This record gives sequence, structure tokens and C-alpha cells, in this order.
Amino acid sequence: MKRATVGLALGGLTMTMGLAACGTTTNTSTKAAALATINNKPITQAEMTNFVAGTEFMQGTKFPTTTKEKALELKAVVAQQAVNQWVMKKHLITTSAAKKQALGIVSTITKQVGSASKLTSLLKTDKLTTSTFENYLTNQVIAETGYKQVTKSVKAPTTAQEKAYYQKNKTQFQGPPKDEVSDILVKSKSLASSILKKAKAGTSFPALAKQYSIASNGSKGGSLGYLDVSGTSMSQGMYSAVASLKKGQFATYHGTKGYHVIWIQNTKSPTVQPFTTVKSQVATDLTQTKDSTVYQSFVAQLEKKDTIHYHKTS
Repeated sequence: MKRATVGLALGGLTMTMGLAACGTTTNTSTKAAALATINNKPITQAEMTNFVAGTEFMQGTKFPTTTKEKALELKAVVAQQAVNQWVMKKHLITTSAAKKQALGIVSTITKQVGSASKLTSLLKTDKLTTSTFENYLTNQVIAETGYKQVTKSVKAPTTAQEKAYYQKNKTQFQGPPKDEVSDILVKSKSLASSILKKAKAGTSFPALAKQYSIASNGSKGGSLGYLDVSGTSMSQGMYSAVASLKKGQFATYHGTKGYHVIWIQNTKSPTVQPFTTVKSQVATDLTQTKDSTVYQSFVAQLEKKDTIHYHKTS
């Protein structure tokens, strides 16, 4: 998986991706090489390509290539440039300081993927070089500086606001379904197949587990209790096997320690988690929502003051 988890929120990037910038469309021949200009600074195709490629790399996804999507991406670049120009004009950060932070992020990602050569290879799949990726991250650091500056005075949500948000968005706090799973671990595929046949024929699964399982839970009948059917509480092999099973069904799979025979004893439907359990998540979600609203409003006002032109490309 190439998606990198780094210690940078990149809130500015997240906000600007969905913004529609204000401006007028021209077909000025002297600006033909630019996709747009903001305060006479051109937005080139190279900058646009680097922005999209960098964002796709960091998010681990690919954006649609429709005309509408490309227009939104250009407006996102313009919006980010508006913020970055404001940041630099206010002397909130220097380019060298931003680049230093960007290099720190590159170092973190390099450690996560294993080596500089591996990172270079991953970047290449998104048509990025180390240099263009560093430039991309430098711009994100500057944008993030603006985001933090604009949202620093936003007040934390009150408990009353959190509870209201929770009530309105309960489906967001719904836990995953759960399966009650029992497992028998053996060394050979043939023995696992034999146990599976016996279990399907009606032989007690707990008795089979006590007789054959080499796992520590074998003496307890192989019970693993209720596991989240989300993949986070299971190995990939178990998750793949469990995903297609219903209550009362059996399956086998090959794991790192041997061959497993599993039994789905029972299932539990998703349930909404109580407010006390998800209070911190609610606070985070609500804070991000409030910050986003303030930031988007700021960017919209900023763009109204700037001189922005979008140029026809054909």
C-alpha cells in the first residue's frame, strides 16, 4: 500500500480541493501558456499536474479525469495559490522553513516505505520525482500554515453542540457488525480438510478443537469471542474467509502458523455506539467541520479581493 500516513494534517489542501474559485474567463494570447493567473502569477500545466499527482500519491487514490473534475482541480490550485500568496505576504512562514518541513515529511515517508529507492519507485508510478514531490509538499506546508492561522481562533465545541451533532449524525458512529468465531489450528492441509468434514457432518466443534487444535485457545473449544467484521481485528486470511460466511457455517484458510478451520457461531448486527464512547471522535469531527466552514469562508473572501483569470485552453 503506497498511501503514506504522516504527521501533517494538510488541512488547507483538504479544504481547497472542494472550493470553487471566483474569477473571470479570458482568452488573452499573452497568457496562453497559463491555465489561469492569480495576481498576475500564472498557473501552469506543470504546476497543475504536480498538484494532482502529489495529492493522489498522499491520498492513495486516483481522481476522475472528466472535464468537470479537471476544472475543480484547477480551481483548487488557484485557491491554494491565493492562500499561499496571503501567507507569504503576511510573513507567516518562509519558503526555506516550509521546504525544511517538507524534507522532514519526505524523510518520514522514506522510513515508512523502507528506503529512498522504494519511495522513488512509488513516486514514479504517479509520475513524480523526488524533486517535484518536495515542491508539492512545500506548497502544502505553506497552505497548512495559512489554514492553522485562519482557524486558530475557532472555539472548541461545547458538550451541548457535541451532543446535538451526535444526534444528527448517529449513523456515522455505528460500530461494525460482529461475528462470534471459533478456530482450530493444525499443521497440515489434509487434517484441516478432515476436521472440516467432521464439523459439517455435525461433530461438536469445541470437541474437535480440544482434540486437534495446537492453538492456546484449543482447550477452550477454539472460541475467539466476538470479532469486528471490519478486517481490523482479524488477519487478512481470516477476514477473507469470514467475509463470505453466515451464522453456522464453516471454512478453512491457510495462515502464517498453519491451517485454520473456523466456525461462525453467531452474528451481531451493527449498533450505534453511545455518546460517551465516541465523545472524542464527535469533538474532532465537529471541530473539523467548524474549521472547514471558517476556512472556506476566508478563502472565498480572499479570492474576491484577488485578480483571478481562467484562460480557455482551446
